Amino acid sequence: MTDVTLQRLLEAPAGADRHWFQQRGRAFERVLTAILAREKMEPRTSMRPSGEEIDGSFEMGDRFFLLEAKWHANPIPASALYAFKGKVDGKLEGTIGTFFSMSDFSAEAVDALLSGKELNLILFGKKDLLLIEDGNISMREALHVKLRYAAEYGQPFFPLETFLAERKQSTRGADTSIPKRQLEWVILVESVDDVRTLKELLGRFETPAKISVFPAGGQLSVAPLAEHLRREGIKNVAAIVTPISDFELQRQHMDALNASGAELIALQEPLEDWLGNYVPTDYYNATMMLANRAGKMARRYARNTRLDQLLAATPAFAALIEKLEASPLGR
Repeated sequence: MTDVTLQRLLEAPAGADRHWFQQRGRAFERVLTAILAREKMEPRTSMRPSGEEIDGSFEMGDRFFLLEAKWHANPIPASALYAFKGKVDGKLEGTIGTFFSMSDFSAEAVDALLSGKELNLILFGKKDLLLIEDGNISMREALHVKLRYAAEYGQPFFPLETFLAERKQSTRGADTSIPKRQLEWVILVESVDDVRTLKELLGRFETPAKISVFPAGGQLSVAPLAEHLRREGIKNVAAIVTPISDFELQRQHMDALNASGAELIALQEPLEDWLGNYVPTDYYNATMMLANRAGKMARRYARNTRLDQLLAATPAFAALIEKLEASPLGR
C-alpha cells in the first residue's frame, strides 16, 4: 500500500483477506505519523519501554503525548481504553494519551472512562481523522480544541465536526448581508451508530431545515456537549438520550440536559428497541435473525418503522419534528 490516504482505505477491495486488513492497520499508522510529521510534532513510533508496547509519541509545544492507533472491525471497547490508560498512568505525571481509532469507540467505552478518578486520554474518531486529512482543521488545532473541551467539561471525546459547525455558524452570524438564514438544528445522539440510525429516520421526512446530527461519544457525554453548544450560541439544539441504569446518574444527566435548554427527547429504551416497536410484525419476524453488527438492525428499523405510530407514541419526538417543520415524505 503506497501513496495511501485514509479515505482510500475506507473501502476494502473485493476478496480482501485478513492480511489486507492487517496491512491497512499498519498503513493507518504510517498516514498518522506523516500527518504529525508534516505539522512538526516530532512523532516517534513503535516504542517498547519495559516490555510494554506503545504505538508512539509526539509533542506539541512543551507537552508530550503518547499515542495509540487502531483500525478494527468493531468500535473500540472499554477494555482497550483501560489498557492504554494503564500505560499512560505509569508515565510522567501530566502525560496525556491520545487514542486514534478509525473504527470509532463504543458508547460504553467512553462512559467507562468517565467513572475513573483522573481523565488523561483524548479520543479521535474516524470522522475527526478524515476532517484532519482533508485539511478542514490541522492536527494542532484539533488537539487544542479537544484538550480545552476536556479541561472545561471533563470529557475525553469532542467531535471536531461540532467545532467546525460552531465556527461556520459564527462566521455566518457576522455576515449581515445574508437576508434570511435557513432554519438550522443540531441534534445530539450518544454514538456514531446512533448518528447513522437517526439520519436514516430523518431521511424519511421532508423538511426545509438544515439538520446536523453529532455523536456525543456516550450516554454521559450528551449533556456536557449540549451545554457547550448552547454556550457557544447555537440556539436550536436537540438531544436524544436513552436510559442509564444508574438511577442517580440518570437523574443528574436529565437535570443537566434540562438546564442546558436543549430540546430533550428522553426515550424509555434503546434506540433500536424504540424503532422496532413500530415496524410491521412480518418485517420484524423476517429480520430478527439477520446480522446486527454496527447498529444495522436499528437502521433497518429506521427505514421501515411506521412513522404515524412512532410520532403518536413519542410526543417529544413529534414536537421536534414539528419544530423542524418536517412531514413524512409522500404525505
